[in-house]
Amino acid sequence: MCGNNAVYRLLASTVIIISLSVSALKAETLQILTYEESPFALKVGKTHKGLLVDMLKELFSRTDLQYELKFIPLKRAIITTERMPGYCVLPVGRSQEREASFHWISPVLVSRYGLYSRNDVVIPLTTLSDAKPYTIGSFLGSGIGEYLTDLGFNVDLASVSAQNLRKLKRARIELWAAELISAQEQMQKQAINFGAPSSSSTPHCGQWPAIVRCLWRQN
Repeated sequence: MCGNNAVYRLLASTVIIISLSVSALKAETLQILTYEESPFALKVGKTHKGLLVDMLKELFSRTDLQYELKFIPLKRAIITTERMPGYCVLPVGRSQEREASFHWISPVLVSRYGLYSRNDVVIPLTTLSDAKPYTIGSFLGSGIGEYLTDLGFNVDLASVSAQNLRKLKRARIELWAAELISAQEQMQKQAINFGAPSSSSTPHCGQWPAIVRCLWRQN
C-alpha cells in the first residue's frame, strides 16, 4: 500500500495524463464510476467518503475539469465505461483481456490480497495451487477473481465484495479472496473476525501477483 504522500504524487502525474486524454471533454462533466469498498470508497447516507474519494477531490482541484462521482457495482461500472464515452472507472485491476477495450490512464493504488477461511475449518495451504480443490469467493469485475478463474480455480462470484464475508460465515464458500485492508474493514463492520491470512492457513500476501488498482477510460 502506498503512503498518502506517494499516492498524491502519483495522482499529480495522473492529472496531466487525464487532461491530455479528455481535452475534448472539457465542456462536459467527466463521469467517474466506483464501487463501495471501505476504506477506499464508501457511501454514508448521501455523503461519499474514503481514500479514493479524497484523492479524486485533490486530483481534480488541480485541473479545470469537472467530474461527477457515482457508486454502482463494479461489473456494471466496467460495462458502462466500455460502452459510454466520457466515463472512467476506478479502482480496477489491469489485465490483458481489458487492454483491447480500455485505455490505461495511470495506477492509483497497489493492493495486496490473501485467502481467508473460517476459524473452525483447517485448510492447509503451502502454495496457491493447494487452494484449487476449494470454492473461492470473489465478486463480479474483481481482478483477483478473474486471475484465479483464468488459472482454473473454482471461483464463486458475488455481486459485491461484502457478500463474500457472509457467504464464508455460512459455509457457502470455503475460502475468500480479498484485499487485505478492505477485508479487515469489512470484518470489523460486520462484527465477523476470520483473522489475517498467514502461512498456516493461507498463502503469504507476497505469493499473490502484484495487482494494480487502476483508472481506466474508454478509447
